[in-house]
Amino acid sequence: MAEPAASDVTPEKTTNEHSPKYSAQAVHLVRTATQSNLTLSQMADQKASMLMGATFLVFTIAVGQASRGQFSAALVVLAFFALLSAVFAIVAVAPSVRASRHNGGASNLLFFGVFSHMSEDEFIATVKHELVDDELIYSAMLRDIYQNGQVLQKKKYRFVGYAYVTFLVGLTLTFAIFLYGMVYS
Repeated sequence: MAEPAASDVTPEKTTNEHSPKYSAQAVHLVRTATQSNLTLSQMADQKASMLMGATFLVFTIAVGQASRGQFSAALVVLAFFALLSAVFAIVAVAPSVRASRHNGGASNLLFFGVFSHMSEDEFIATVKHELVDDELIYSAMLRDIYQNGQVLQKKKYRFVGYAYVTFLVGLTLTFAIFLYGMVYS
């Protein structure tokens, strides 16, 4: 069997000799955190979508009743809070693709909002540069986890929470106004 030519051999990945070695558990932790963030993002999107469906249904029924002349304070409150809740849910799932640096840090090359502003050659060269060193690879992965977590906390779950609370307040006020009207009318 012939020996492979020197040009056929893939060079070993070089690592900075000062870079710490990461265990298999560390790799698993980073992968698990990435998957967890993705799952949490999907859950927030599903919750917002369900609430949008419910609020649009309630709003449509309320507007339909009002257009038939069945106008009441409870109906106005219900329609208003359903609409406000839907707006919060929409904000939670609306895409935001700003390519910004967080707190003056490095760009997240794993986020399409960053690399879509680069040429293909620039993107490939930049990523290849980071793939040479395990420390840079882990930094890129951890930066991605952190920035995804920031979006989850500061946008998605925050606005989904606002949407649910708004809808609950609207339902409660509507019920209170309805009861008041039944008792005192």
